[in-house]
Amino acid sequence: MSKPSLTNELTRLYELLEKGAITQEEYEEHKALLLNQARGASSQNDSYSSSPAQAKPASEVPQIIINQSSSVAASASATAVAKNGGCLKSVLAAIGFLVVIGAILKACSSDEKTVSSTPASEPAAQIVANAVNQEAAQENMQAALQTAKQENTAVNNEINALWTDMDADVRNHLKSQQLAWNQQKKRQCQSNQYPTPEQNQIEHLNCETSLTHTRISELEILQNQLYAEVKEAKLQKLRQEANDSLEVLQATWDSIPEPIKDQLSTNFKNWTKSADNECDSAKPADTQLQTDINRYICRIKLVKAKTKELEGYKI
Repeated sequence: MSKPSLTNELTRLYELLEKGAITQEEYEEHKALLLNQARGASSQNDSYSSSPAQAKPASEVPQIIINQSSSVAASASATAVAKNGGCLKSVLAAIGFLVVIGAILKACSSDEKTVSSTPASEPAAQIVANAVNQEAAQENMQAALQTAKQENTAVNNEINALWTDMDADVRNHLKSQQLAWNQQKKRQCQSNQYPTPEQNQIEHLNCETSLTHTRISELEILQNQLYAEVKEAKLQKLRQEANDSLEVLQATWDSIPEPIKDQLSTNFKNWTKSADNECDSAKPADTQLQTDINRYICRIKLVKAKTKELEGYKI
């Protein structure tokens, strides 16, 4: 069996160093042994070739034996290191296997804990979700309440403006009806059917807003329908009042003593003409009915004032 060459031995040592089976110090030590052995063998061959018949000194024999022993020791050491490296690999592989098994067991244990803890975490998540939903519902409720208030305020302003701008006679004619409508609206829009005050308030406001919109349309129709009827009735009433006022004025004039009436006669006639001119020349109203009403109101006012003046001359 042939011995391994120096190159193979050195290569094997270097591979062991690269794999970490031996240290750098061990590598250098075994490398030196191999090189020393190689140099000793080369020196022996040169001696044999130059003096084949020459006897070797006794001192050189032990040197050869020593070198051979060193070579064998180096080879054995390298072999042992290689074997130890293989064992180390096996140990490392076993440790790695145990680490993998431990990781798997830990993962399984973690999964079991996660599964076992999931039911406990679900109620907490549900509580958070419920809280978020309740907060959103409350915000929506407040927004709806604010909208209901704004719409109710707007429609109340609208009906108040219509009522204020309405003809005074028509407004007076509808006053009792409007008061009754307000009372009915309050009774109809009372709401206690919902569980929260906000919901009941929203329902109350929306009910009033809806009824008020309807009432605005009714009032717009009524003021047009009732205008002529109300004005004609008022005109008839004023005519009667004017006639009654003239009768009172005439009775007061007749009760004044004749000497005084003679002195006041001219003044009284002039007043009659000026009163008629003053009332007839007043600015016309939007309608003829209203113009006639204004003239009668003017005459009644002047007649009552003259009557009061003449009462001072009665005996």
